[in-house]
Parts: sequence; C-alpha cells; structure tokens
Amino acid sequence: PAVAAPAPAEPAADVIAMFSDAYTTVPIDTWNTGWGGSTTEDELYTVAGDAARMYFNLNYVGIEFLTRTIDASAMTHLHLDVYAPAGTDLKVKVVAYSGDNGTYVGEAELTFDADSTPAFRAGEWSSLDIPLASFPLAAPWTHLAQLVLSSSTTQLVLVDNVYWHK
Repeated sequence: PAVAAPAPAEPAADVIAMFSDAYTTVPIDTWNTGWGGSTTEDELYTVAGDAARMYFNLNYVGIEFLTRTIDASAMTHLHLDVYAPAGTDLKVKVVAYSGDNGTYVGEAELTFDADSTPAFRAGEWSSLDIPLASFPLAAPWTHLAQLVLSSSTTQLVLVDNVYWHK
C-alpha cells in the first residue's frame, strides 16, 4: 500500500497492545510459531514510515504469547488493521489457556470477507474491530495465549495495530 494503516484513536489506558507504533506493547513469544503444515513466512515491513508485520505464503500463522497470557476479560474488542493486495477472506482465531504456560482451554474462529461486519477487502486497509462477543468462545477471556490468522485465498497480508480495547 502507498499509505500506512489508519492511526488508532483509543486512549492508551483502554488498550492492551500486541503490535502498534501508537501504543506500548506487551511481550509476545513469537509472531510466527512455524507449526507443522504452516507455509507462512514473515518479516517486519515499513509502510510510509510505519512498521507492519508482513505474512507471505500464508496458509495459517500462529502468534503465541504463552509465557505471559493476555487477560482480555475487561476488553470489548480485538482490533487488527490488515492489508492484502489480493484474496477474499481472512480467518481470525483466539485461543484460551488455563494460565501462563498453562494448558489449552478453548478456541473460537471468525471469518471476514467483503460481506462480513467488519469487512475484509483486498486492495485496501481493512480495520477489523471485532467485538469479543462475536467469538463463540466458551472459555474465559482471562488467559488468551494464541492468535491464529489463516486463509485459503489470501497469500500475502500486512498486519498492524493489533490490540484489545474497551
């Protein structure tokens, strides 16, 4: 893209940021777990002076924060700004654990496309401001440990401003 992702407007006190130039971020163990079967490669990429994560050869990528899980129980939304030059869908999965370095408790996944709310459209920055209530997650939101992005149609995606907010 010729322009950077939209600048976030939420007050820093209402945000738990994973990746953003606009906020102080929490520690993340890895931005690409390299799980078996994943073809995804990643690198930092700069767009108009703003850092973004670029995932290419995307089928799925695990973003992991097991050693310091995220307590999103007071948050209402997960936000990601994504840009893909081509593709029709992007899936976002959240995975809950029992605690820091704990065991798997549950997961929920949503698919975004041109007809979803929020919408994902290739060729432009899509601001996915996802209400947490939209995720069918039965597990508590107190120890989130993984975020998984996947697609069968979107091979390259830039991701910026990944954060939870209220």
